[in-house]
Amino acid sequence: MQLSASQKLTPRLEWRQETGSTNLDLMQLAASENLPHFTVFATANQVAGRGRAGRVWQAPKDSALAISVLLKPNLDSDTNLGSLGWLPLLAGLAMSQTVAGFLPTAEVGVKWPNDVLVNEHKISGILTEMTTSGSAVAVVVGSGINISQLQSELPIANATSLAIGGAQLPTDLTLRLDRVLSSYLTNLNHWYQRFAQAGFSAEASGLRQAVSDNCVTLGREVRAILPGDSELVGRAVSIDDSGRLILDVLGVKTPVAAGDIVHLRH
Repeated sequence: MQLSASQKLTPRLEWRQETGSTNLDLMQLAASENLPHFTVFATANQVAGRGRAGRVWQAPKDSALAISVLLKPNLDSDTNLGSLGWLPLLAGLAMSQTVAGFLPTAEVGVKWPNDVLVNEHKISGILTEMTTSGSAVAVVVGSGINISQLQSELPIANATSLAIGGAQLPTDLTLRLDRVLSSYLTNLNHWYQRFAQAGFSAEASGLRQAVSDNCVTLGREVRAILPGDSELVGRAVSIDDSGRLILDVLGVKTPVAAGDIVHLRH
């Protein structure tokens, strides 16, 4: 498939007509080959996609994009490896901006930490995984976006797609996929370059503020389902320097580093 706009944005674009998981494909190749930064694997037919906590992510053929991007941060001795924990939020912001570009009148934003919502319905998810490429630390940023599914083709009731949202997309499949992929890669590269040039500081790069402004979880009453199935209920008030969600639980500020977030009400 000739994705001409997308190919200009990456040193290496690998298109798969069908694959189990673009993340797994990219991680396996990165383990055996010194791939360039911003190598991209993509498909419109991922048959064994994975979400957070091992959840399955699948869609009818040619109706959604699965995208995996290899990031090779040039970390110096003063850079905290923990700053890379911002990459899922960075990718979520990039995808949210991509979706908003196609659906300019919709409410689009990230549900912390890694789901993109359109009017409270999920359209995209992010999964990042640490790996190596050559001798370098690397991160594979995986994302999936629903493009042309009808409501009956979506796996859950509260999902949506660009088509359902009314996006004006090319009728030609190649042009449609290329337009969505190139938009996401442009946004992802923009935010990654800002983040890297600021020494991977979310504050100095403006990433923390941009993520906070885009996060539809903030200001909401939420239930946080934590690892081990314990729960916290409180009001999401901020995102801290480490990318953690801060909940106000009965007046006590409580950080959440990982977990599933359920929005309870506006």
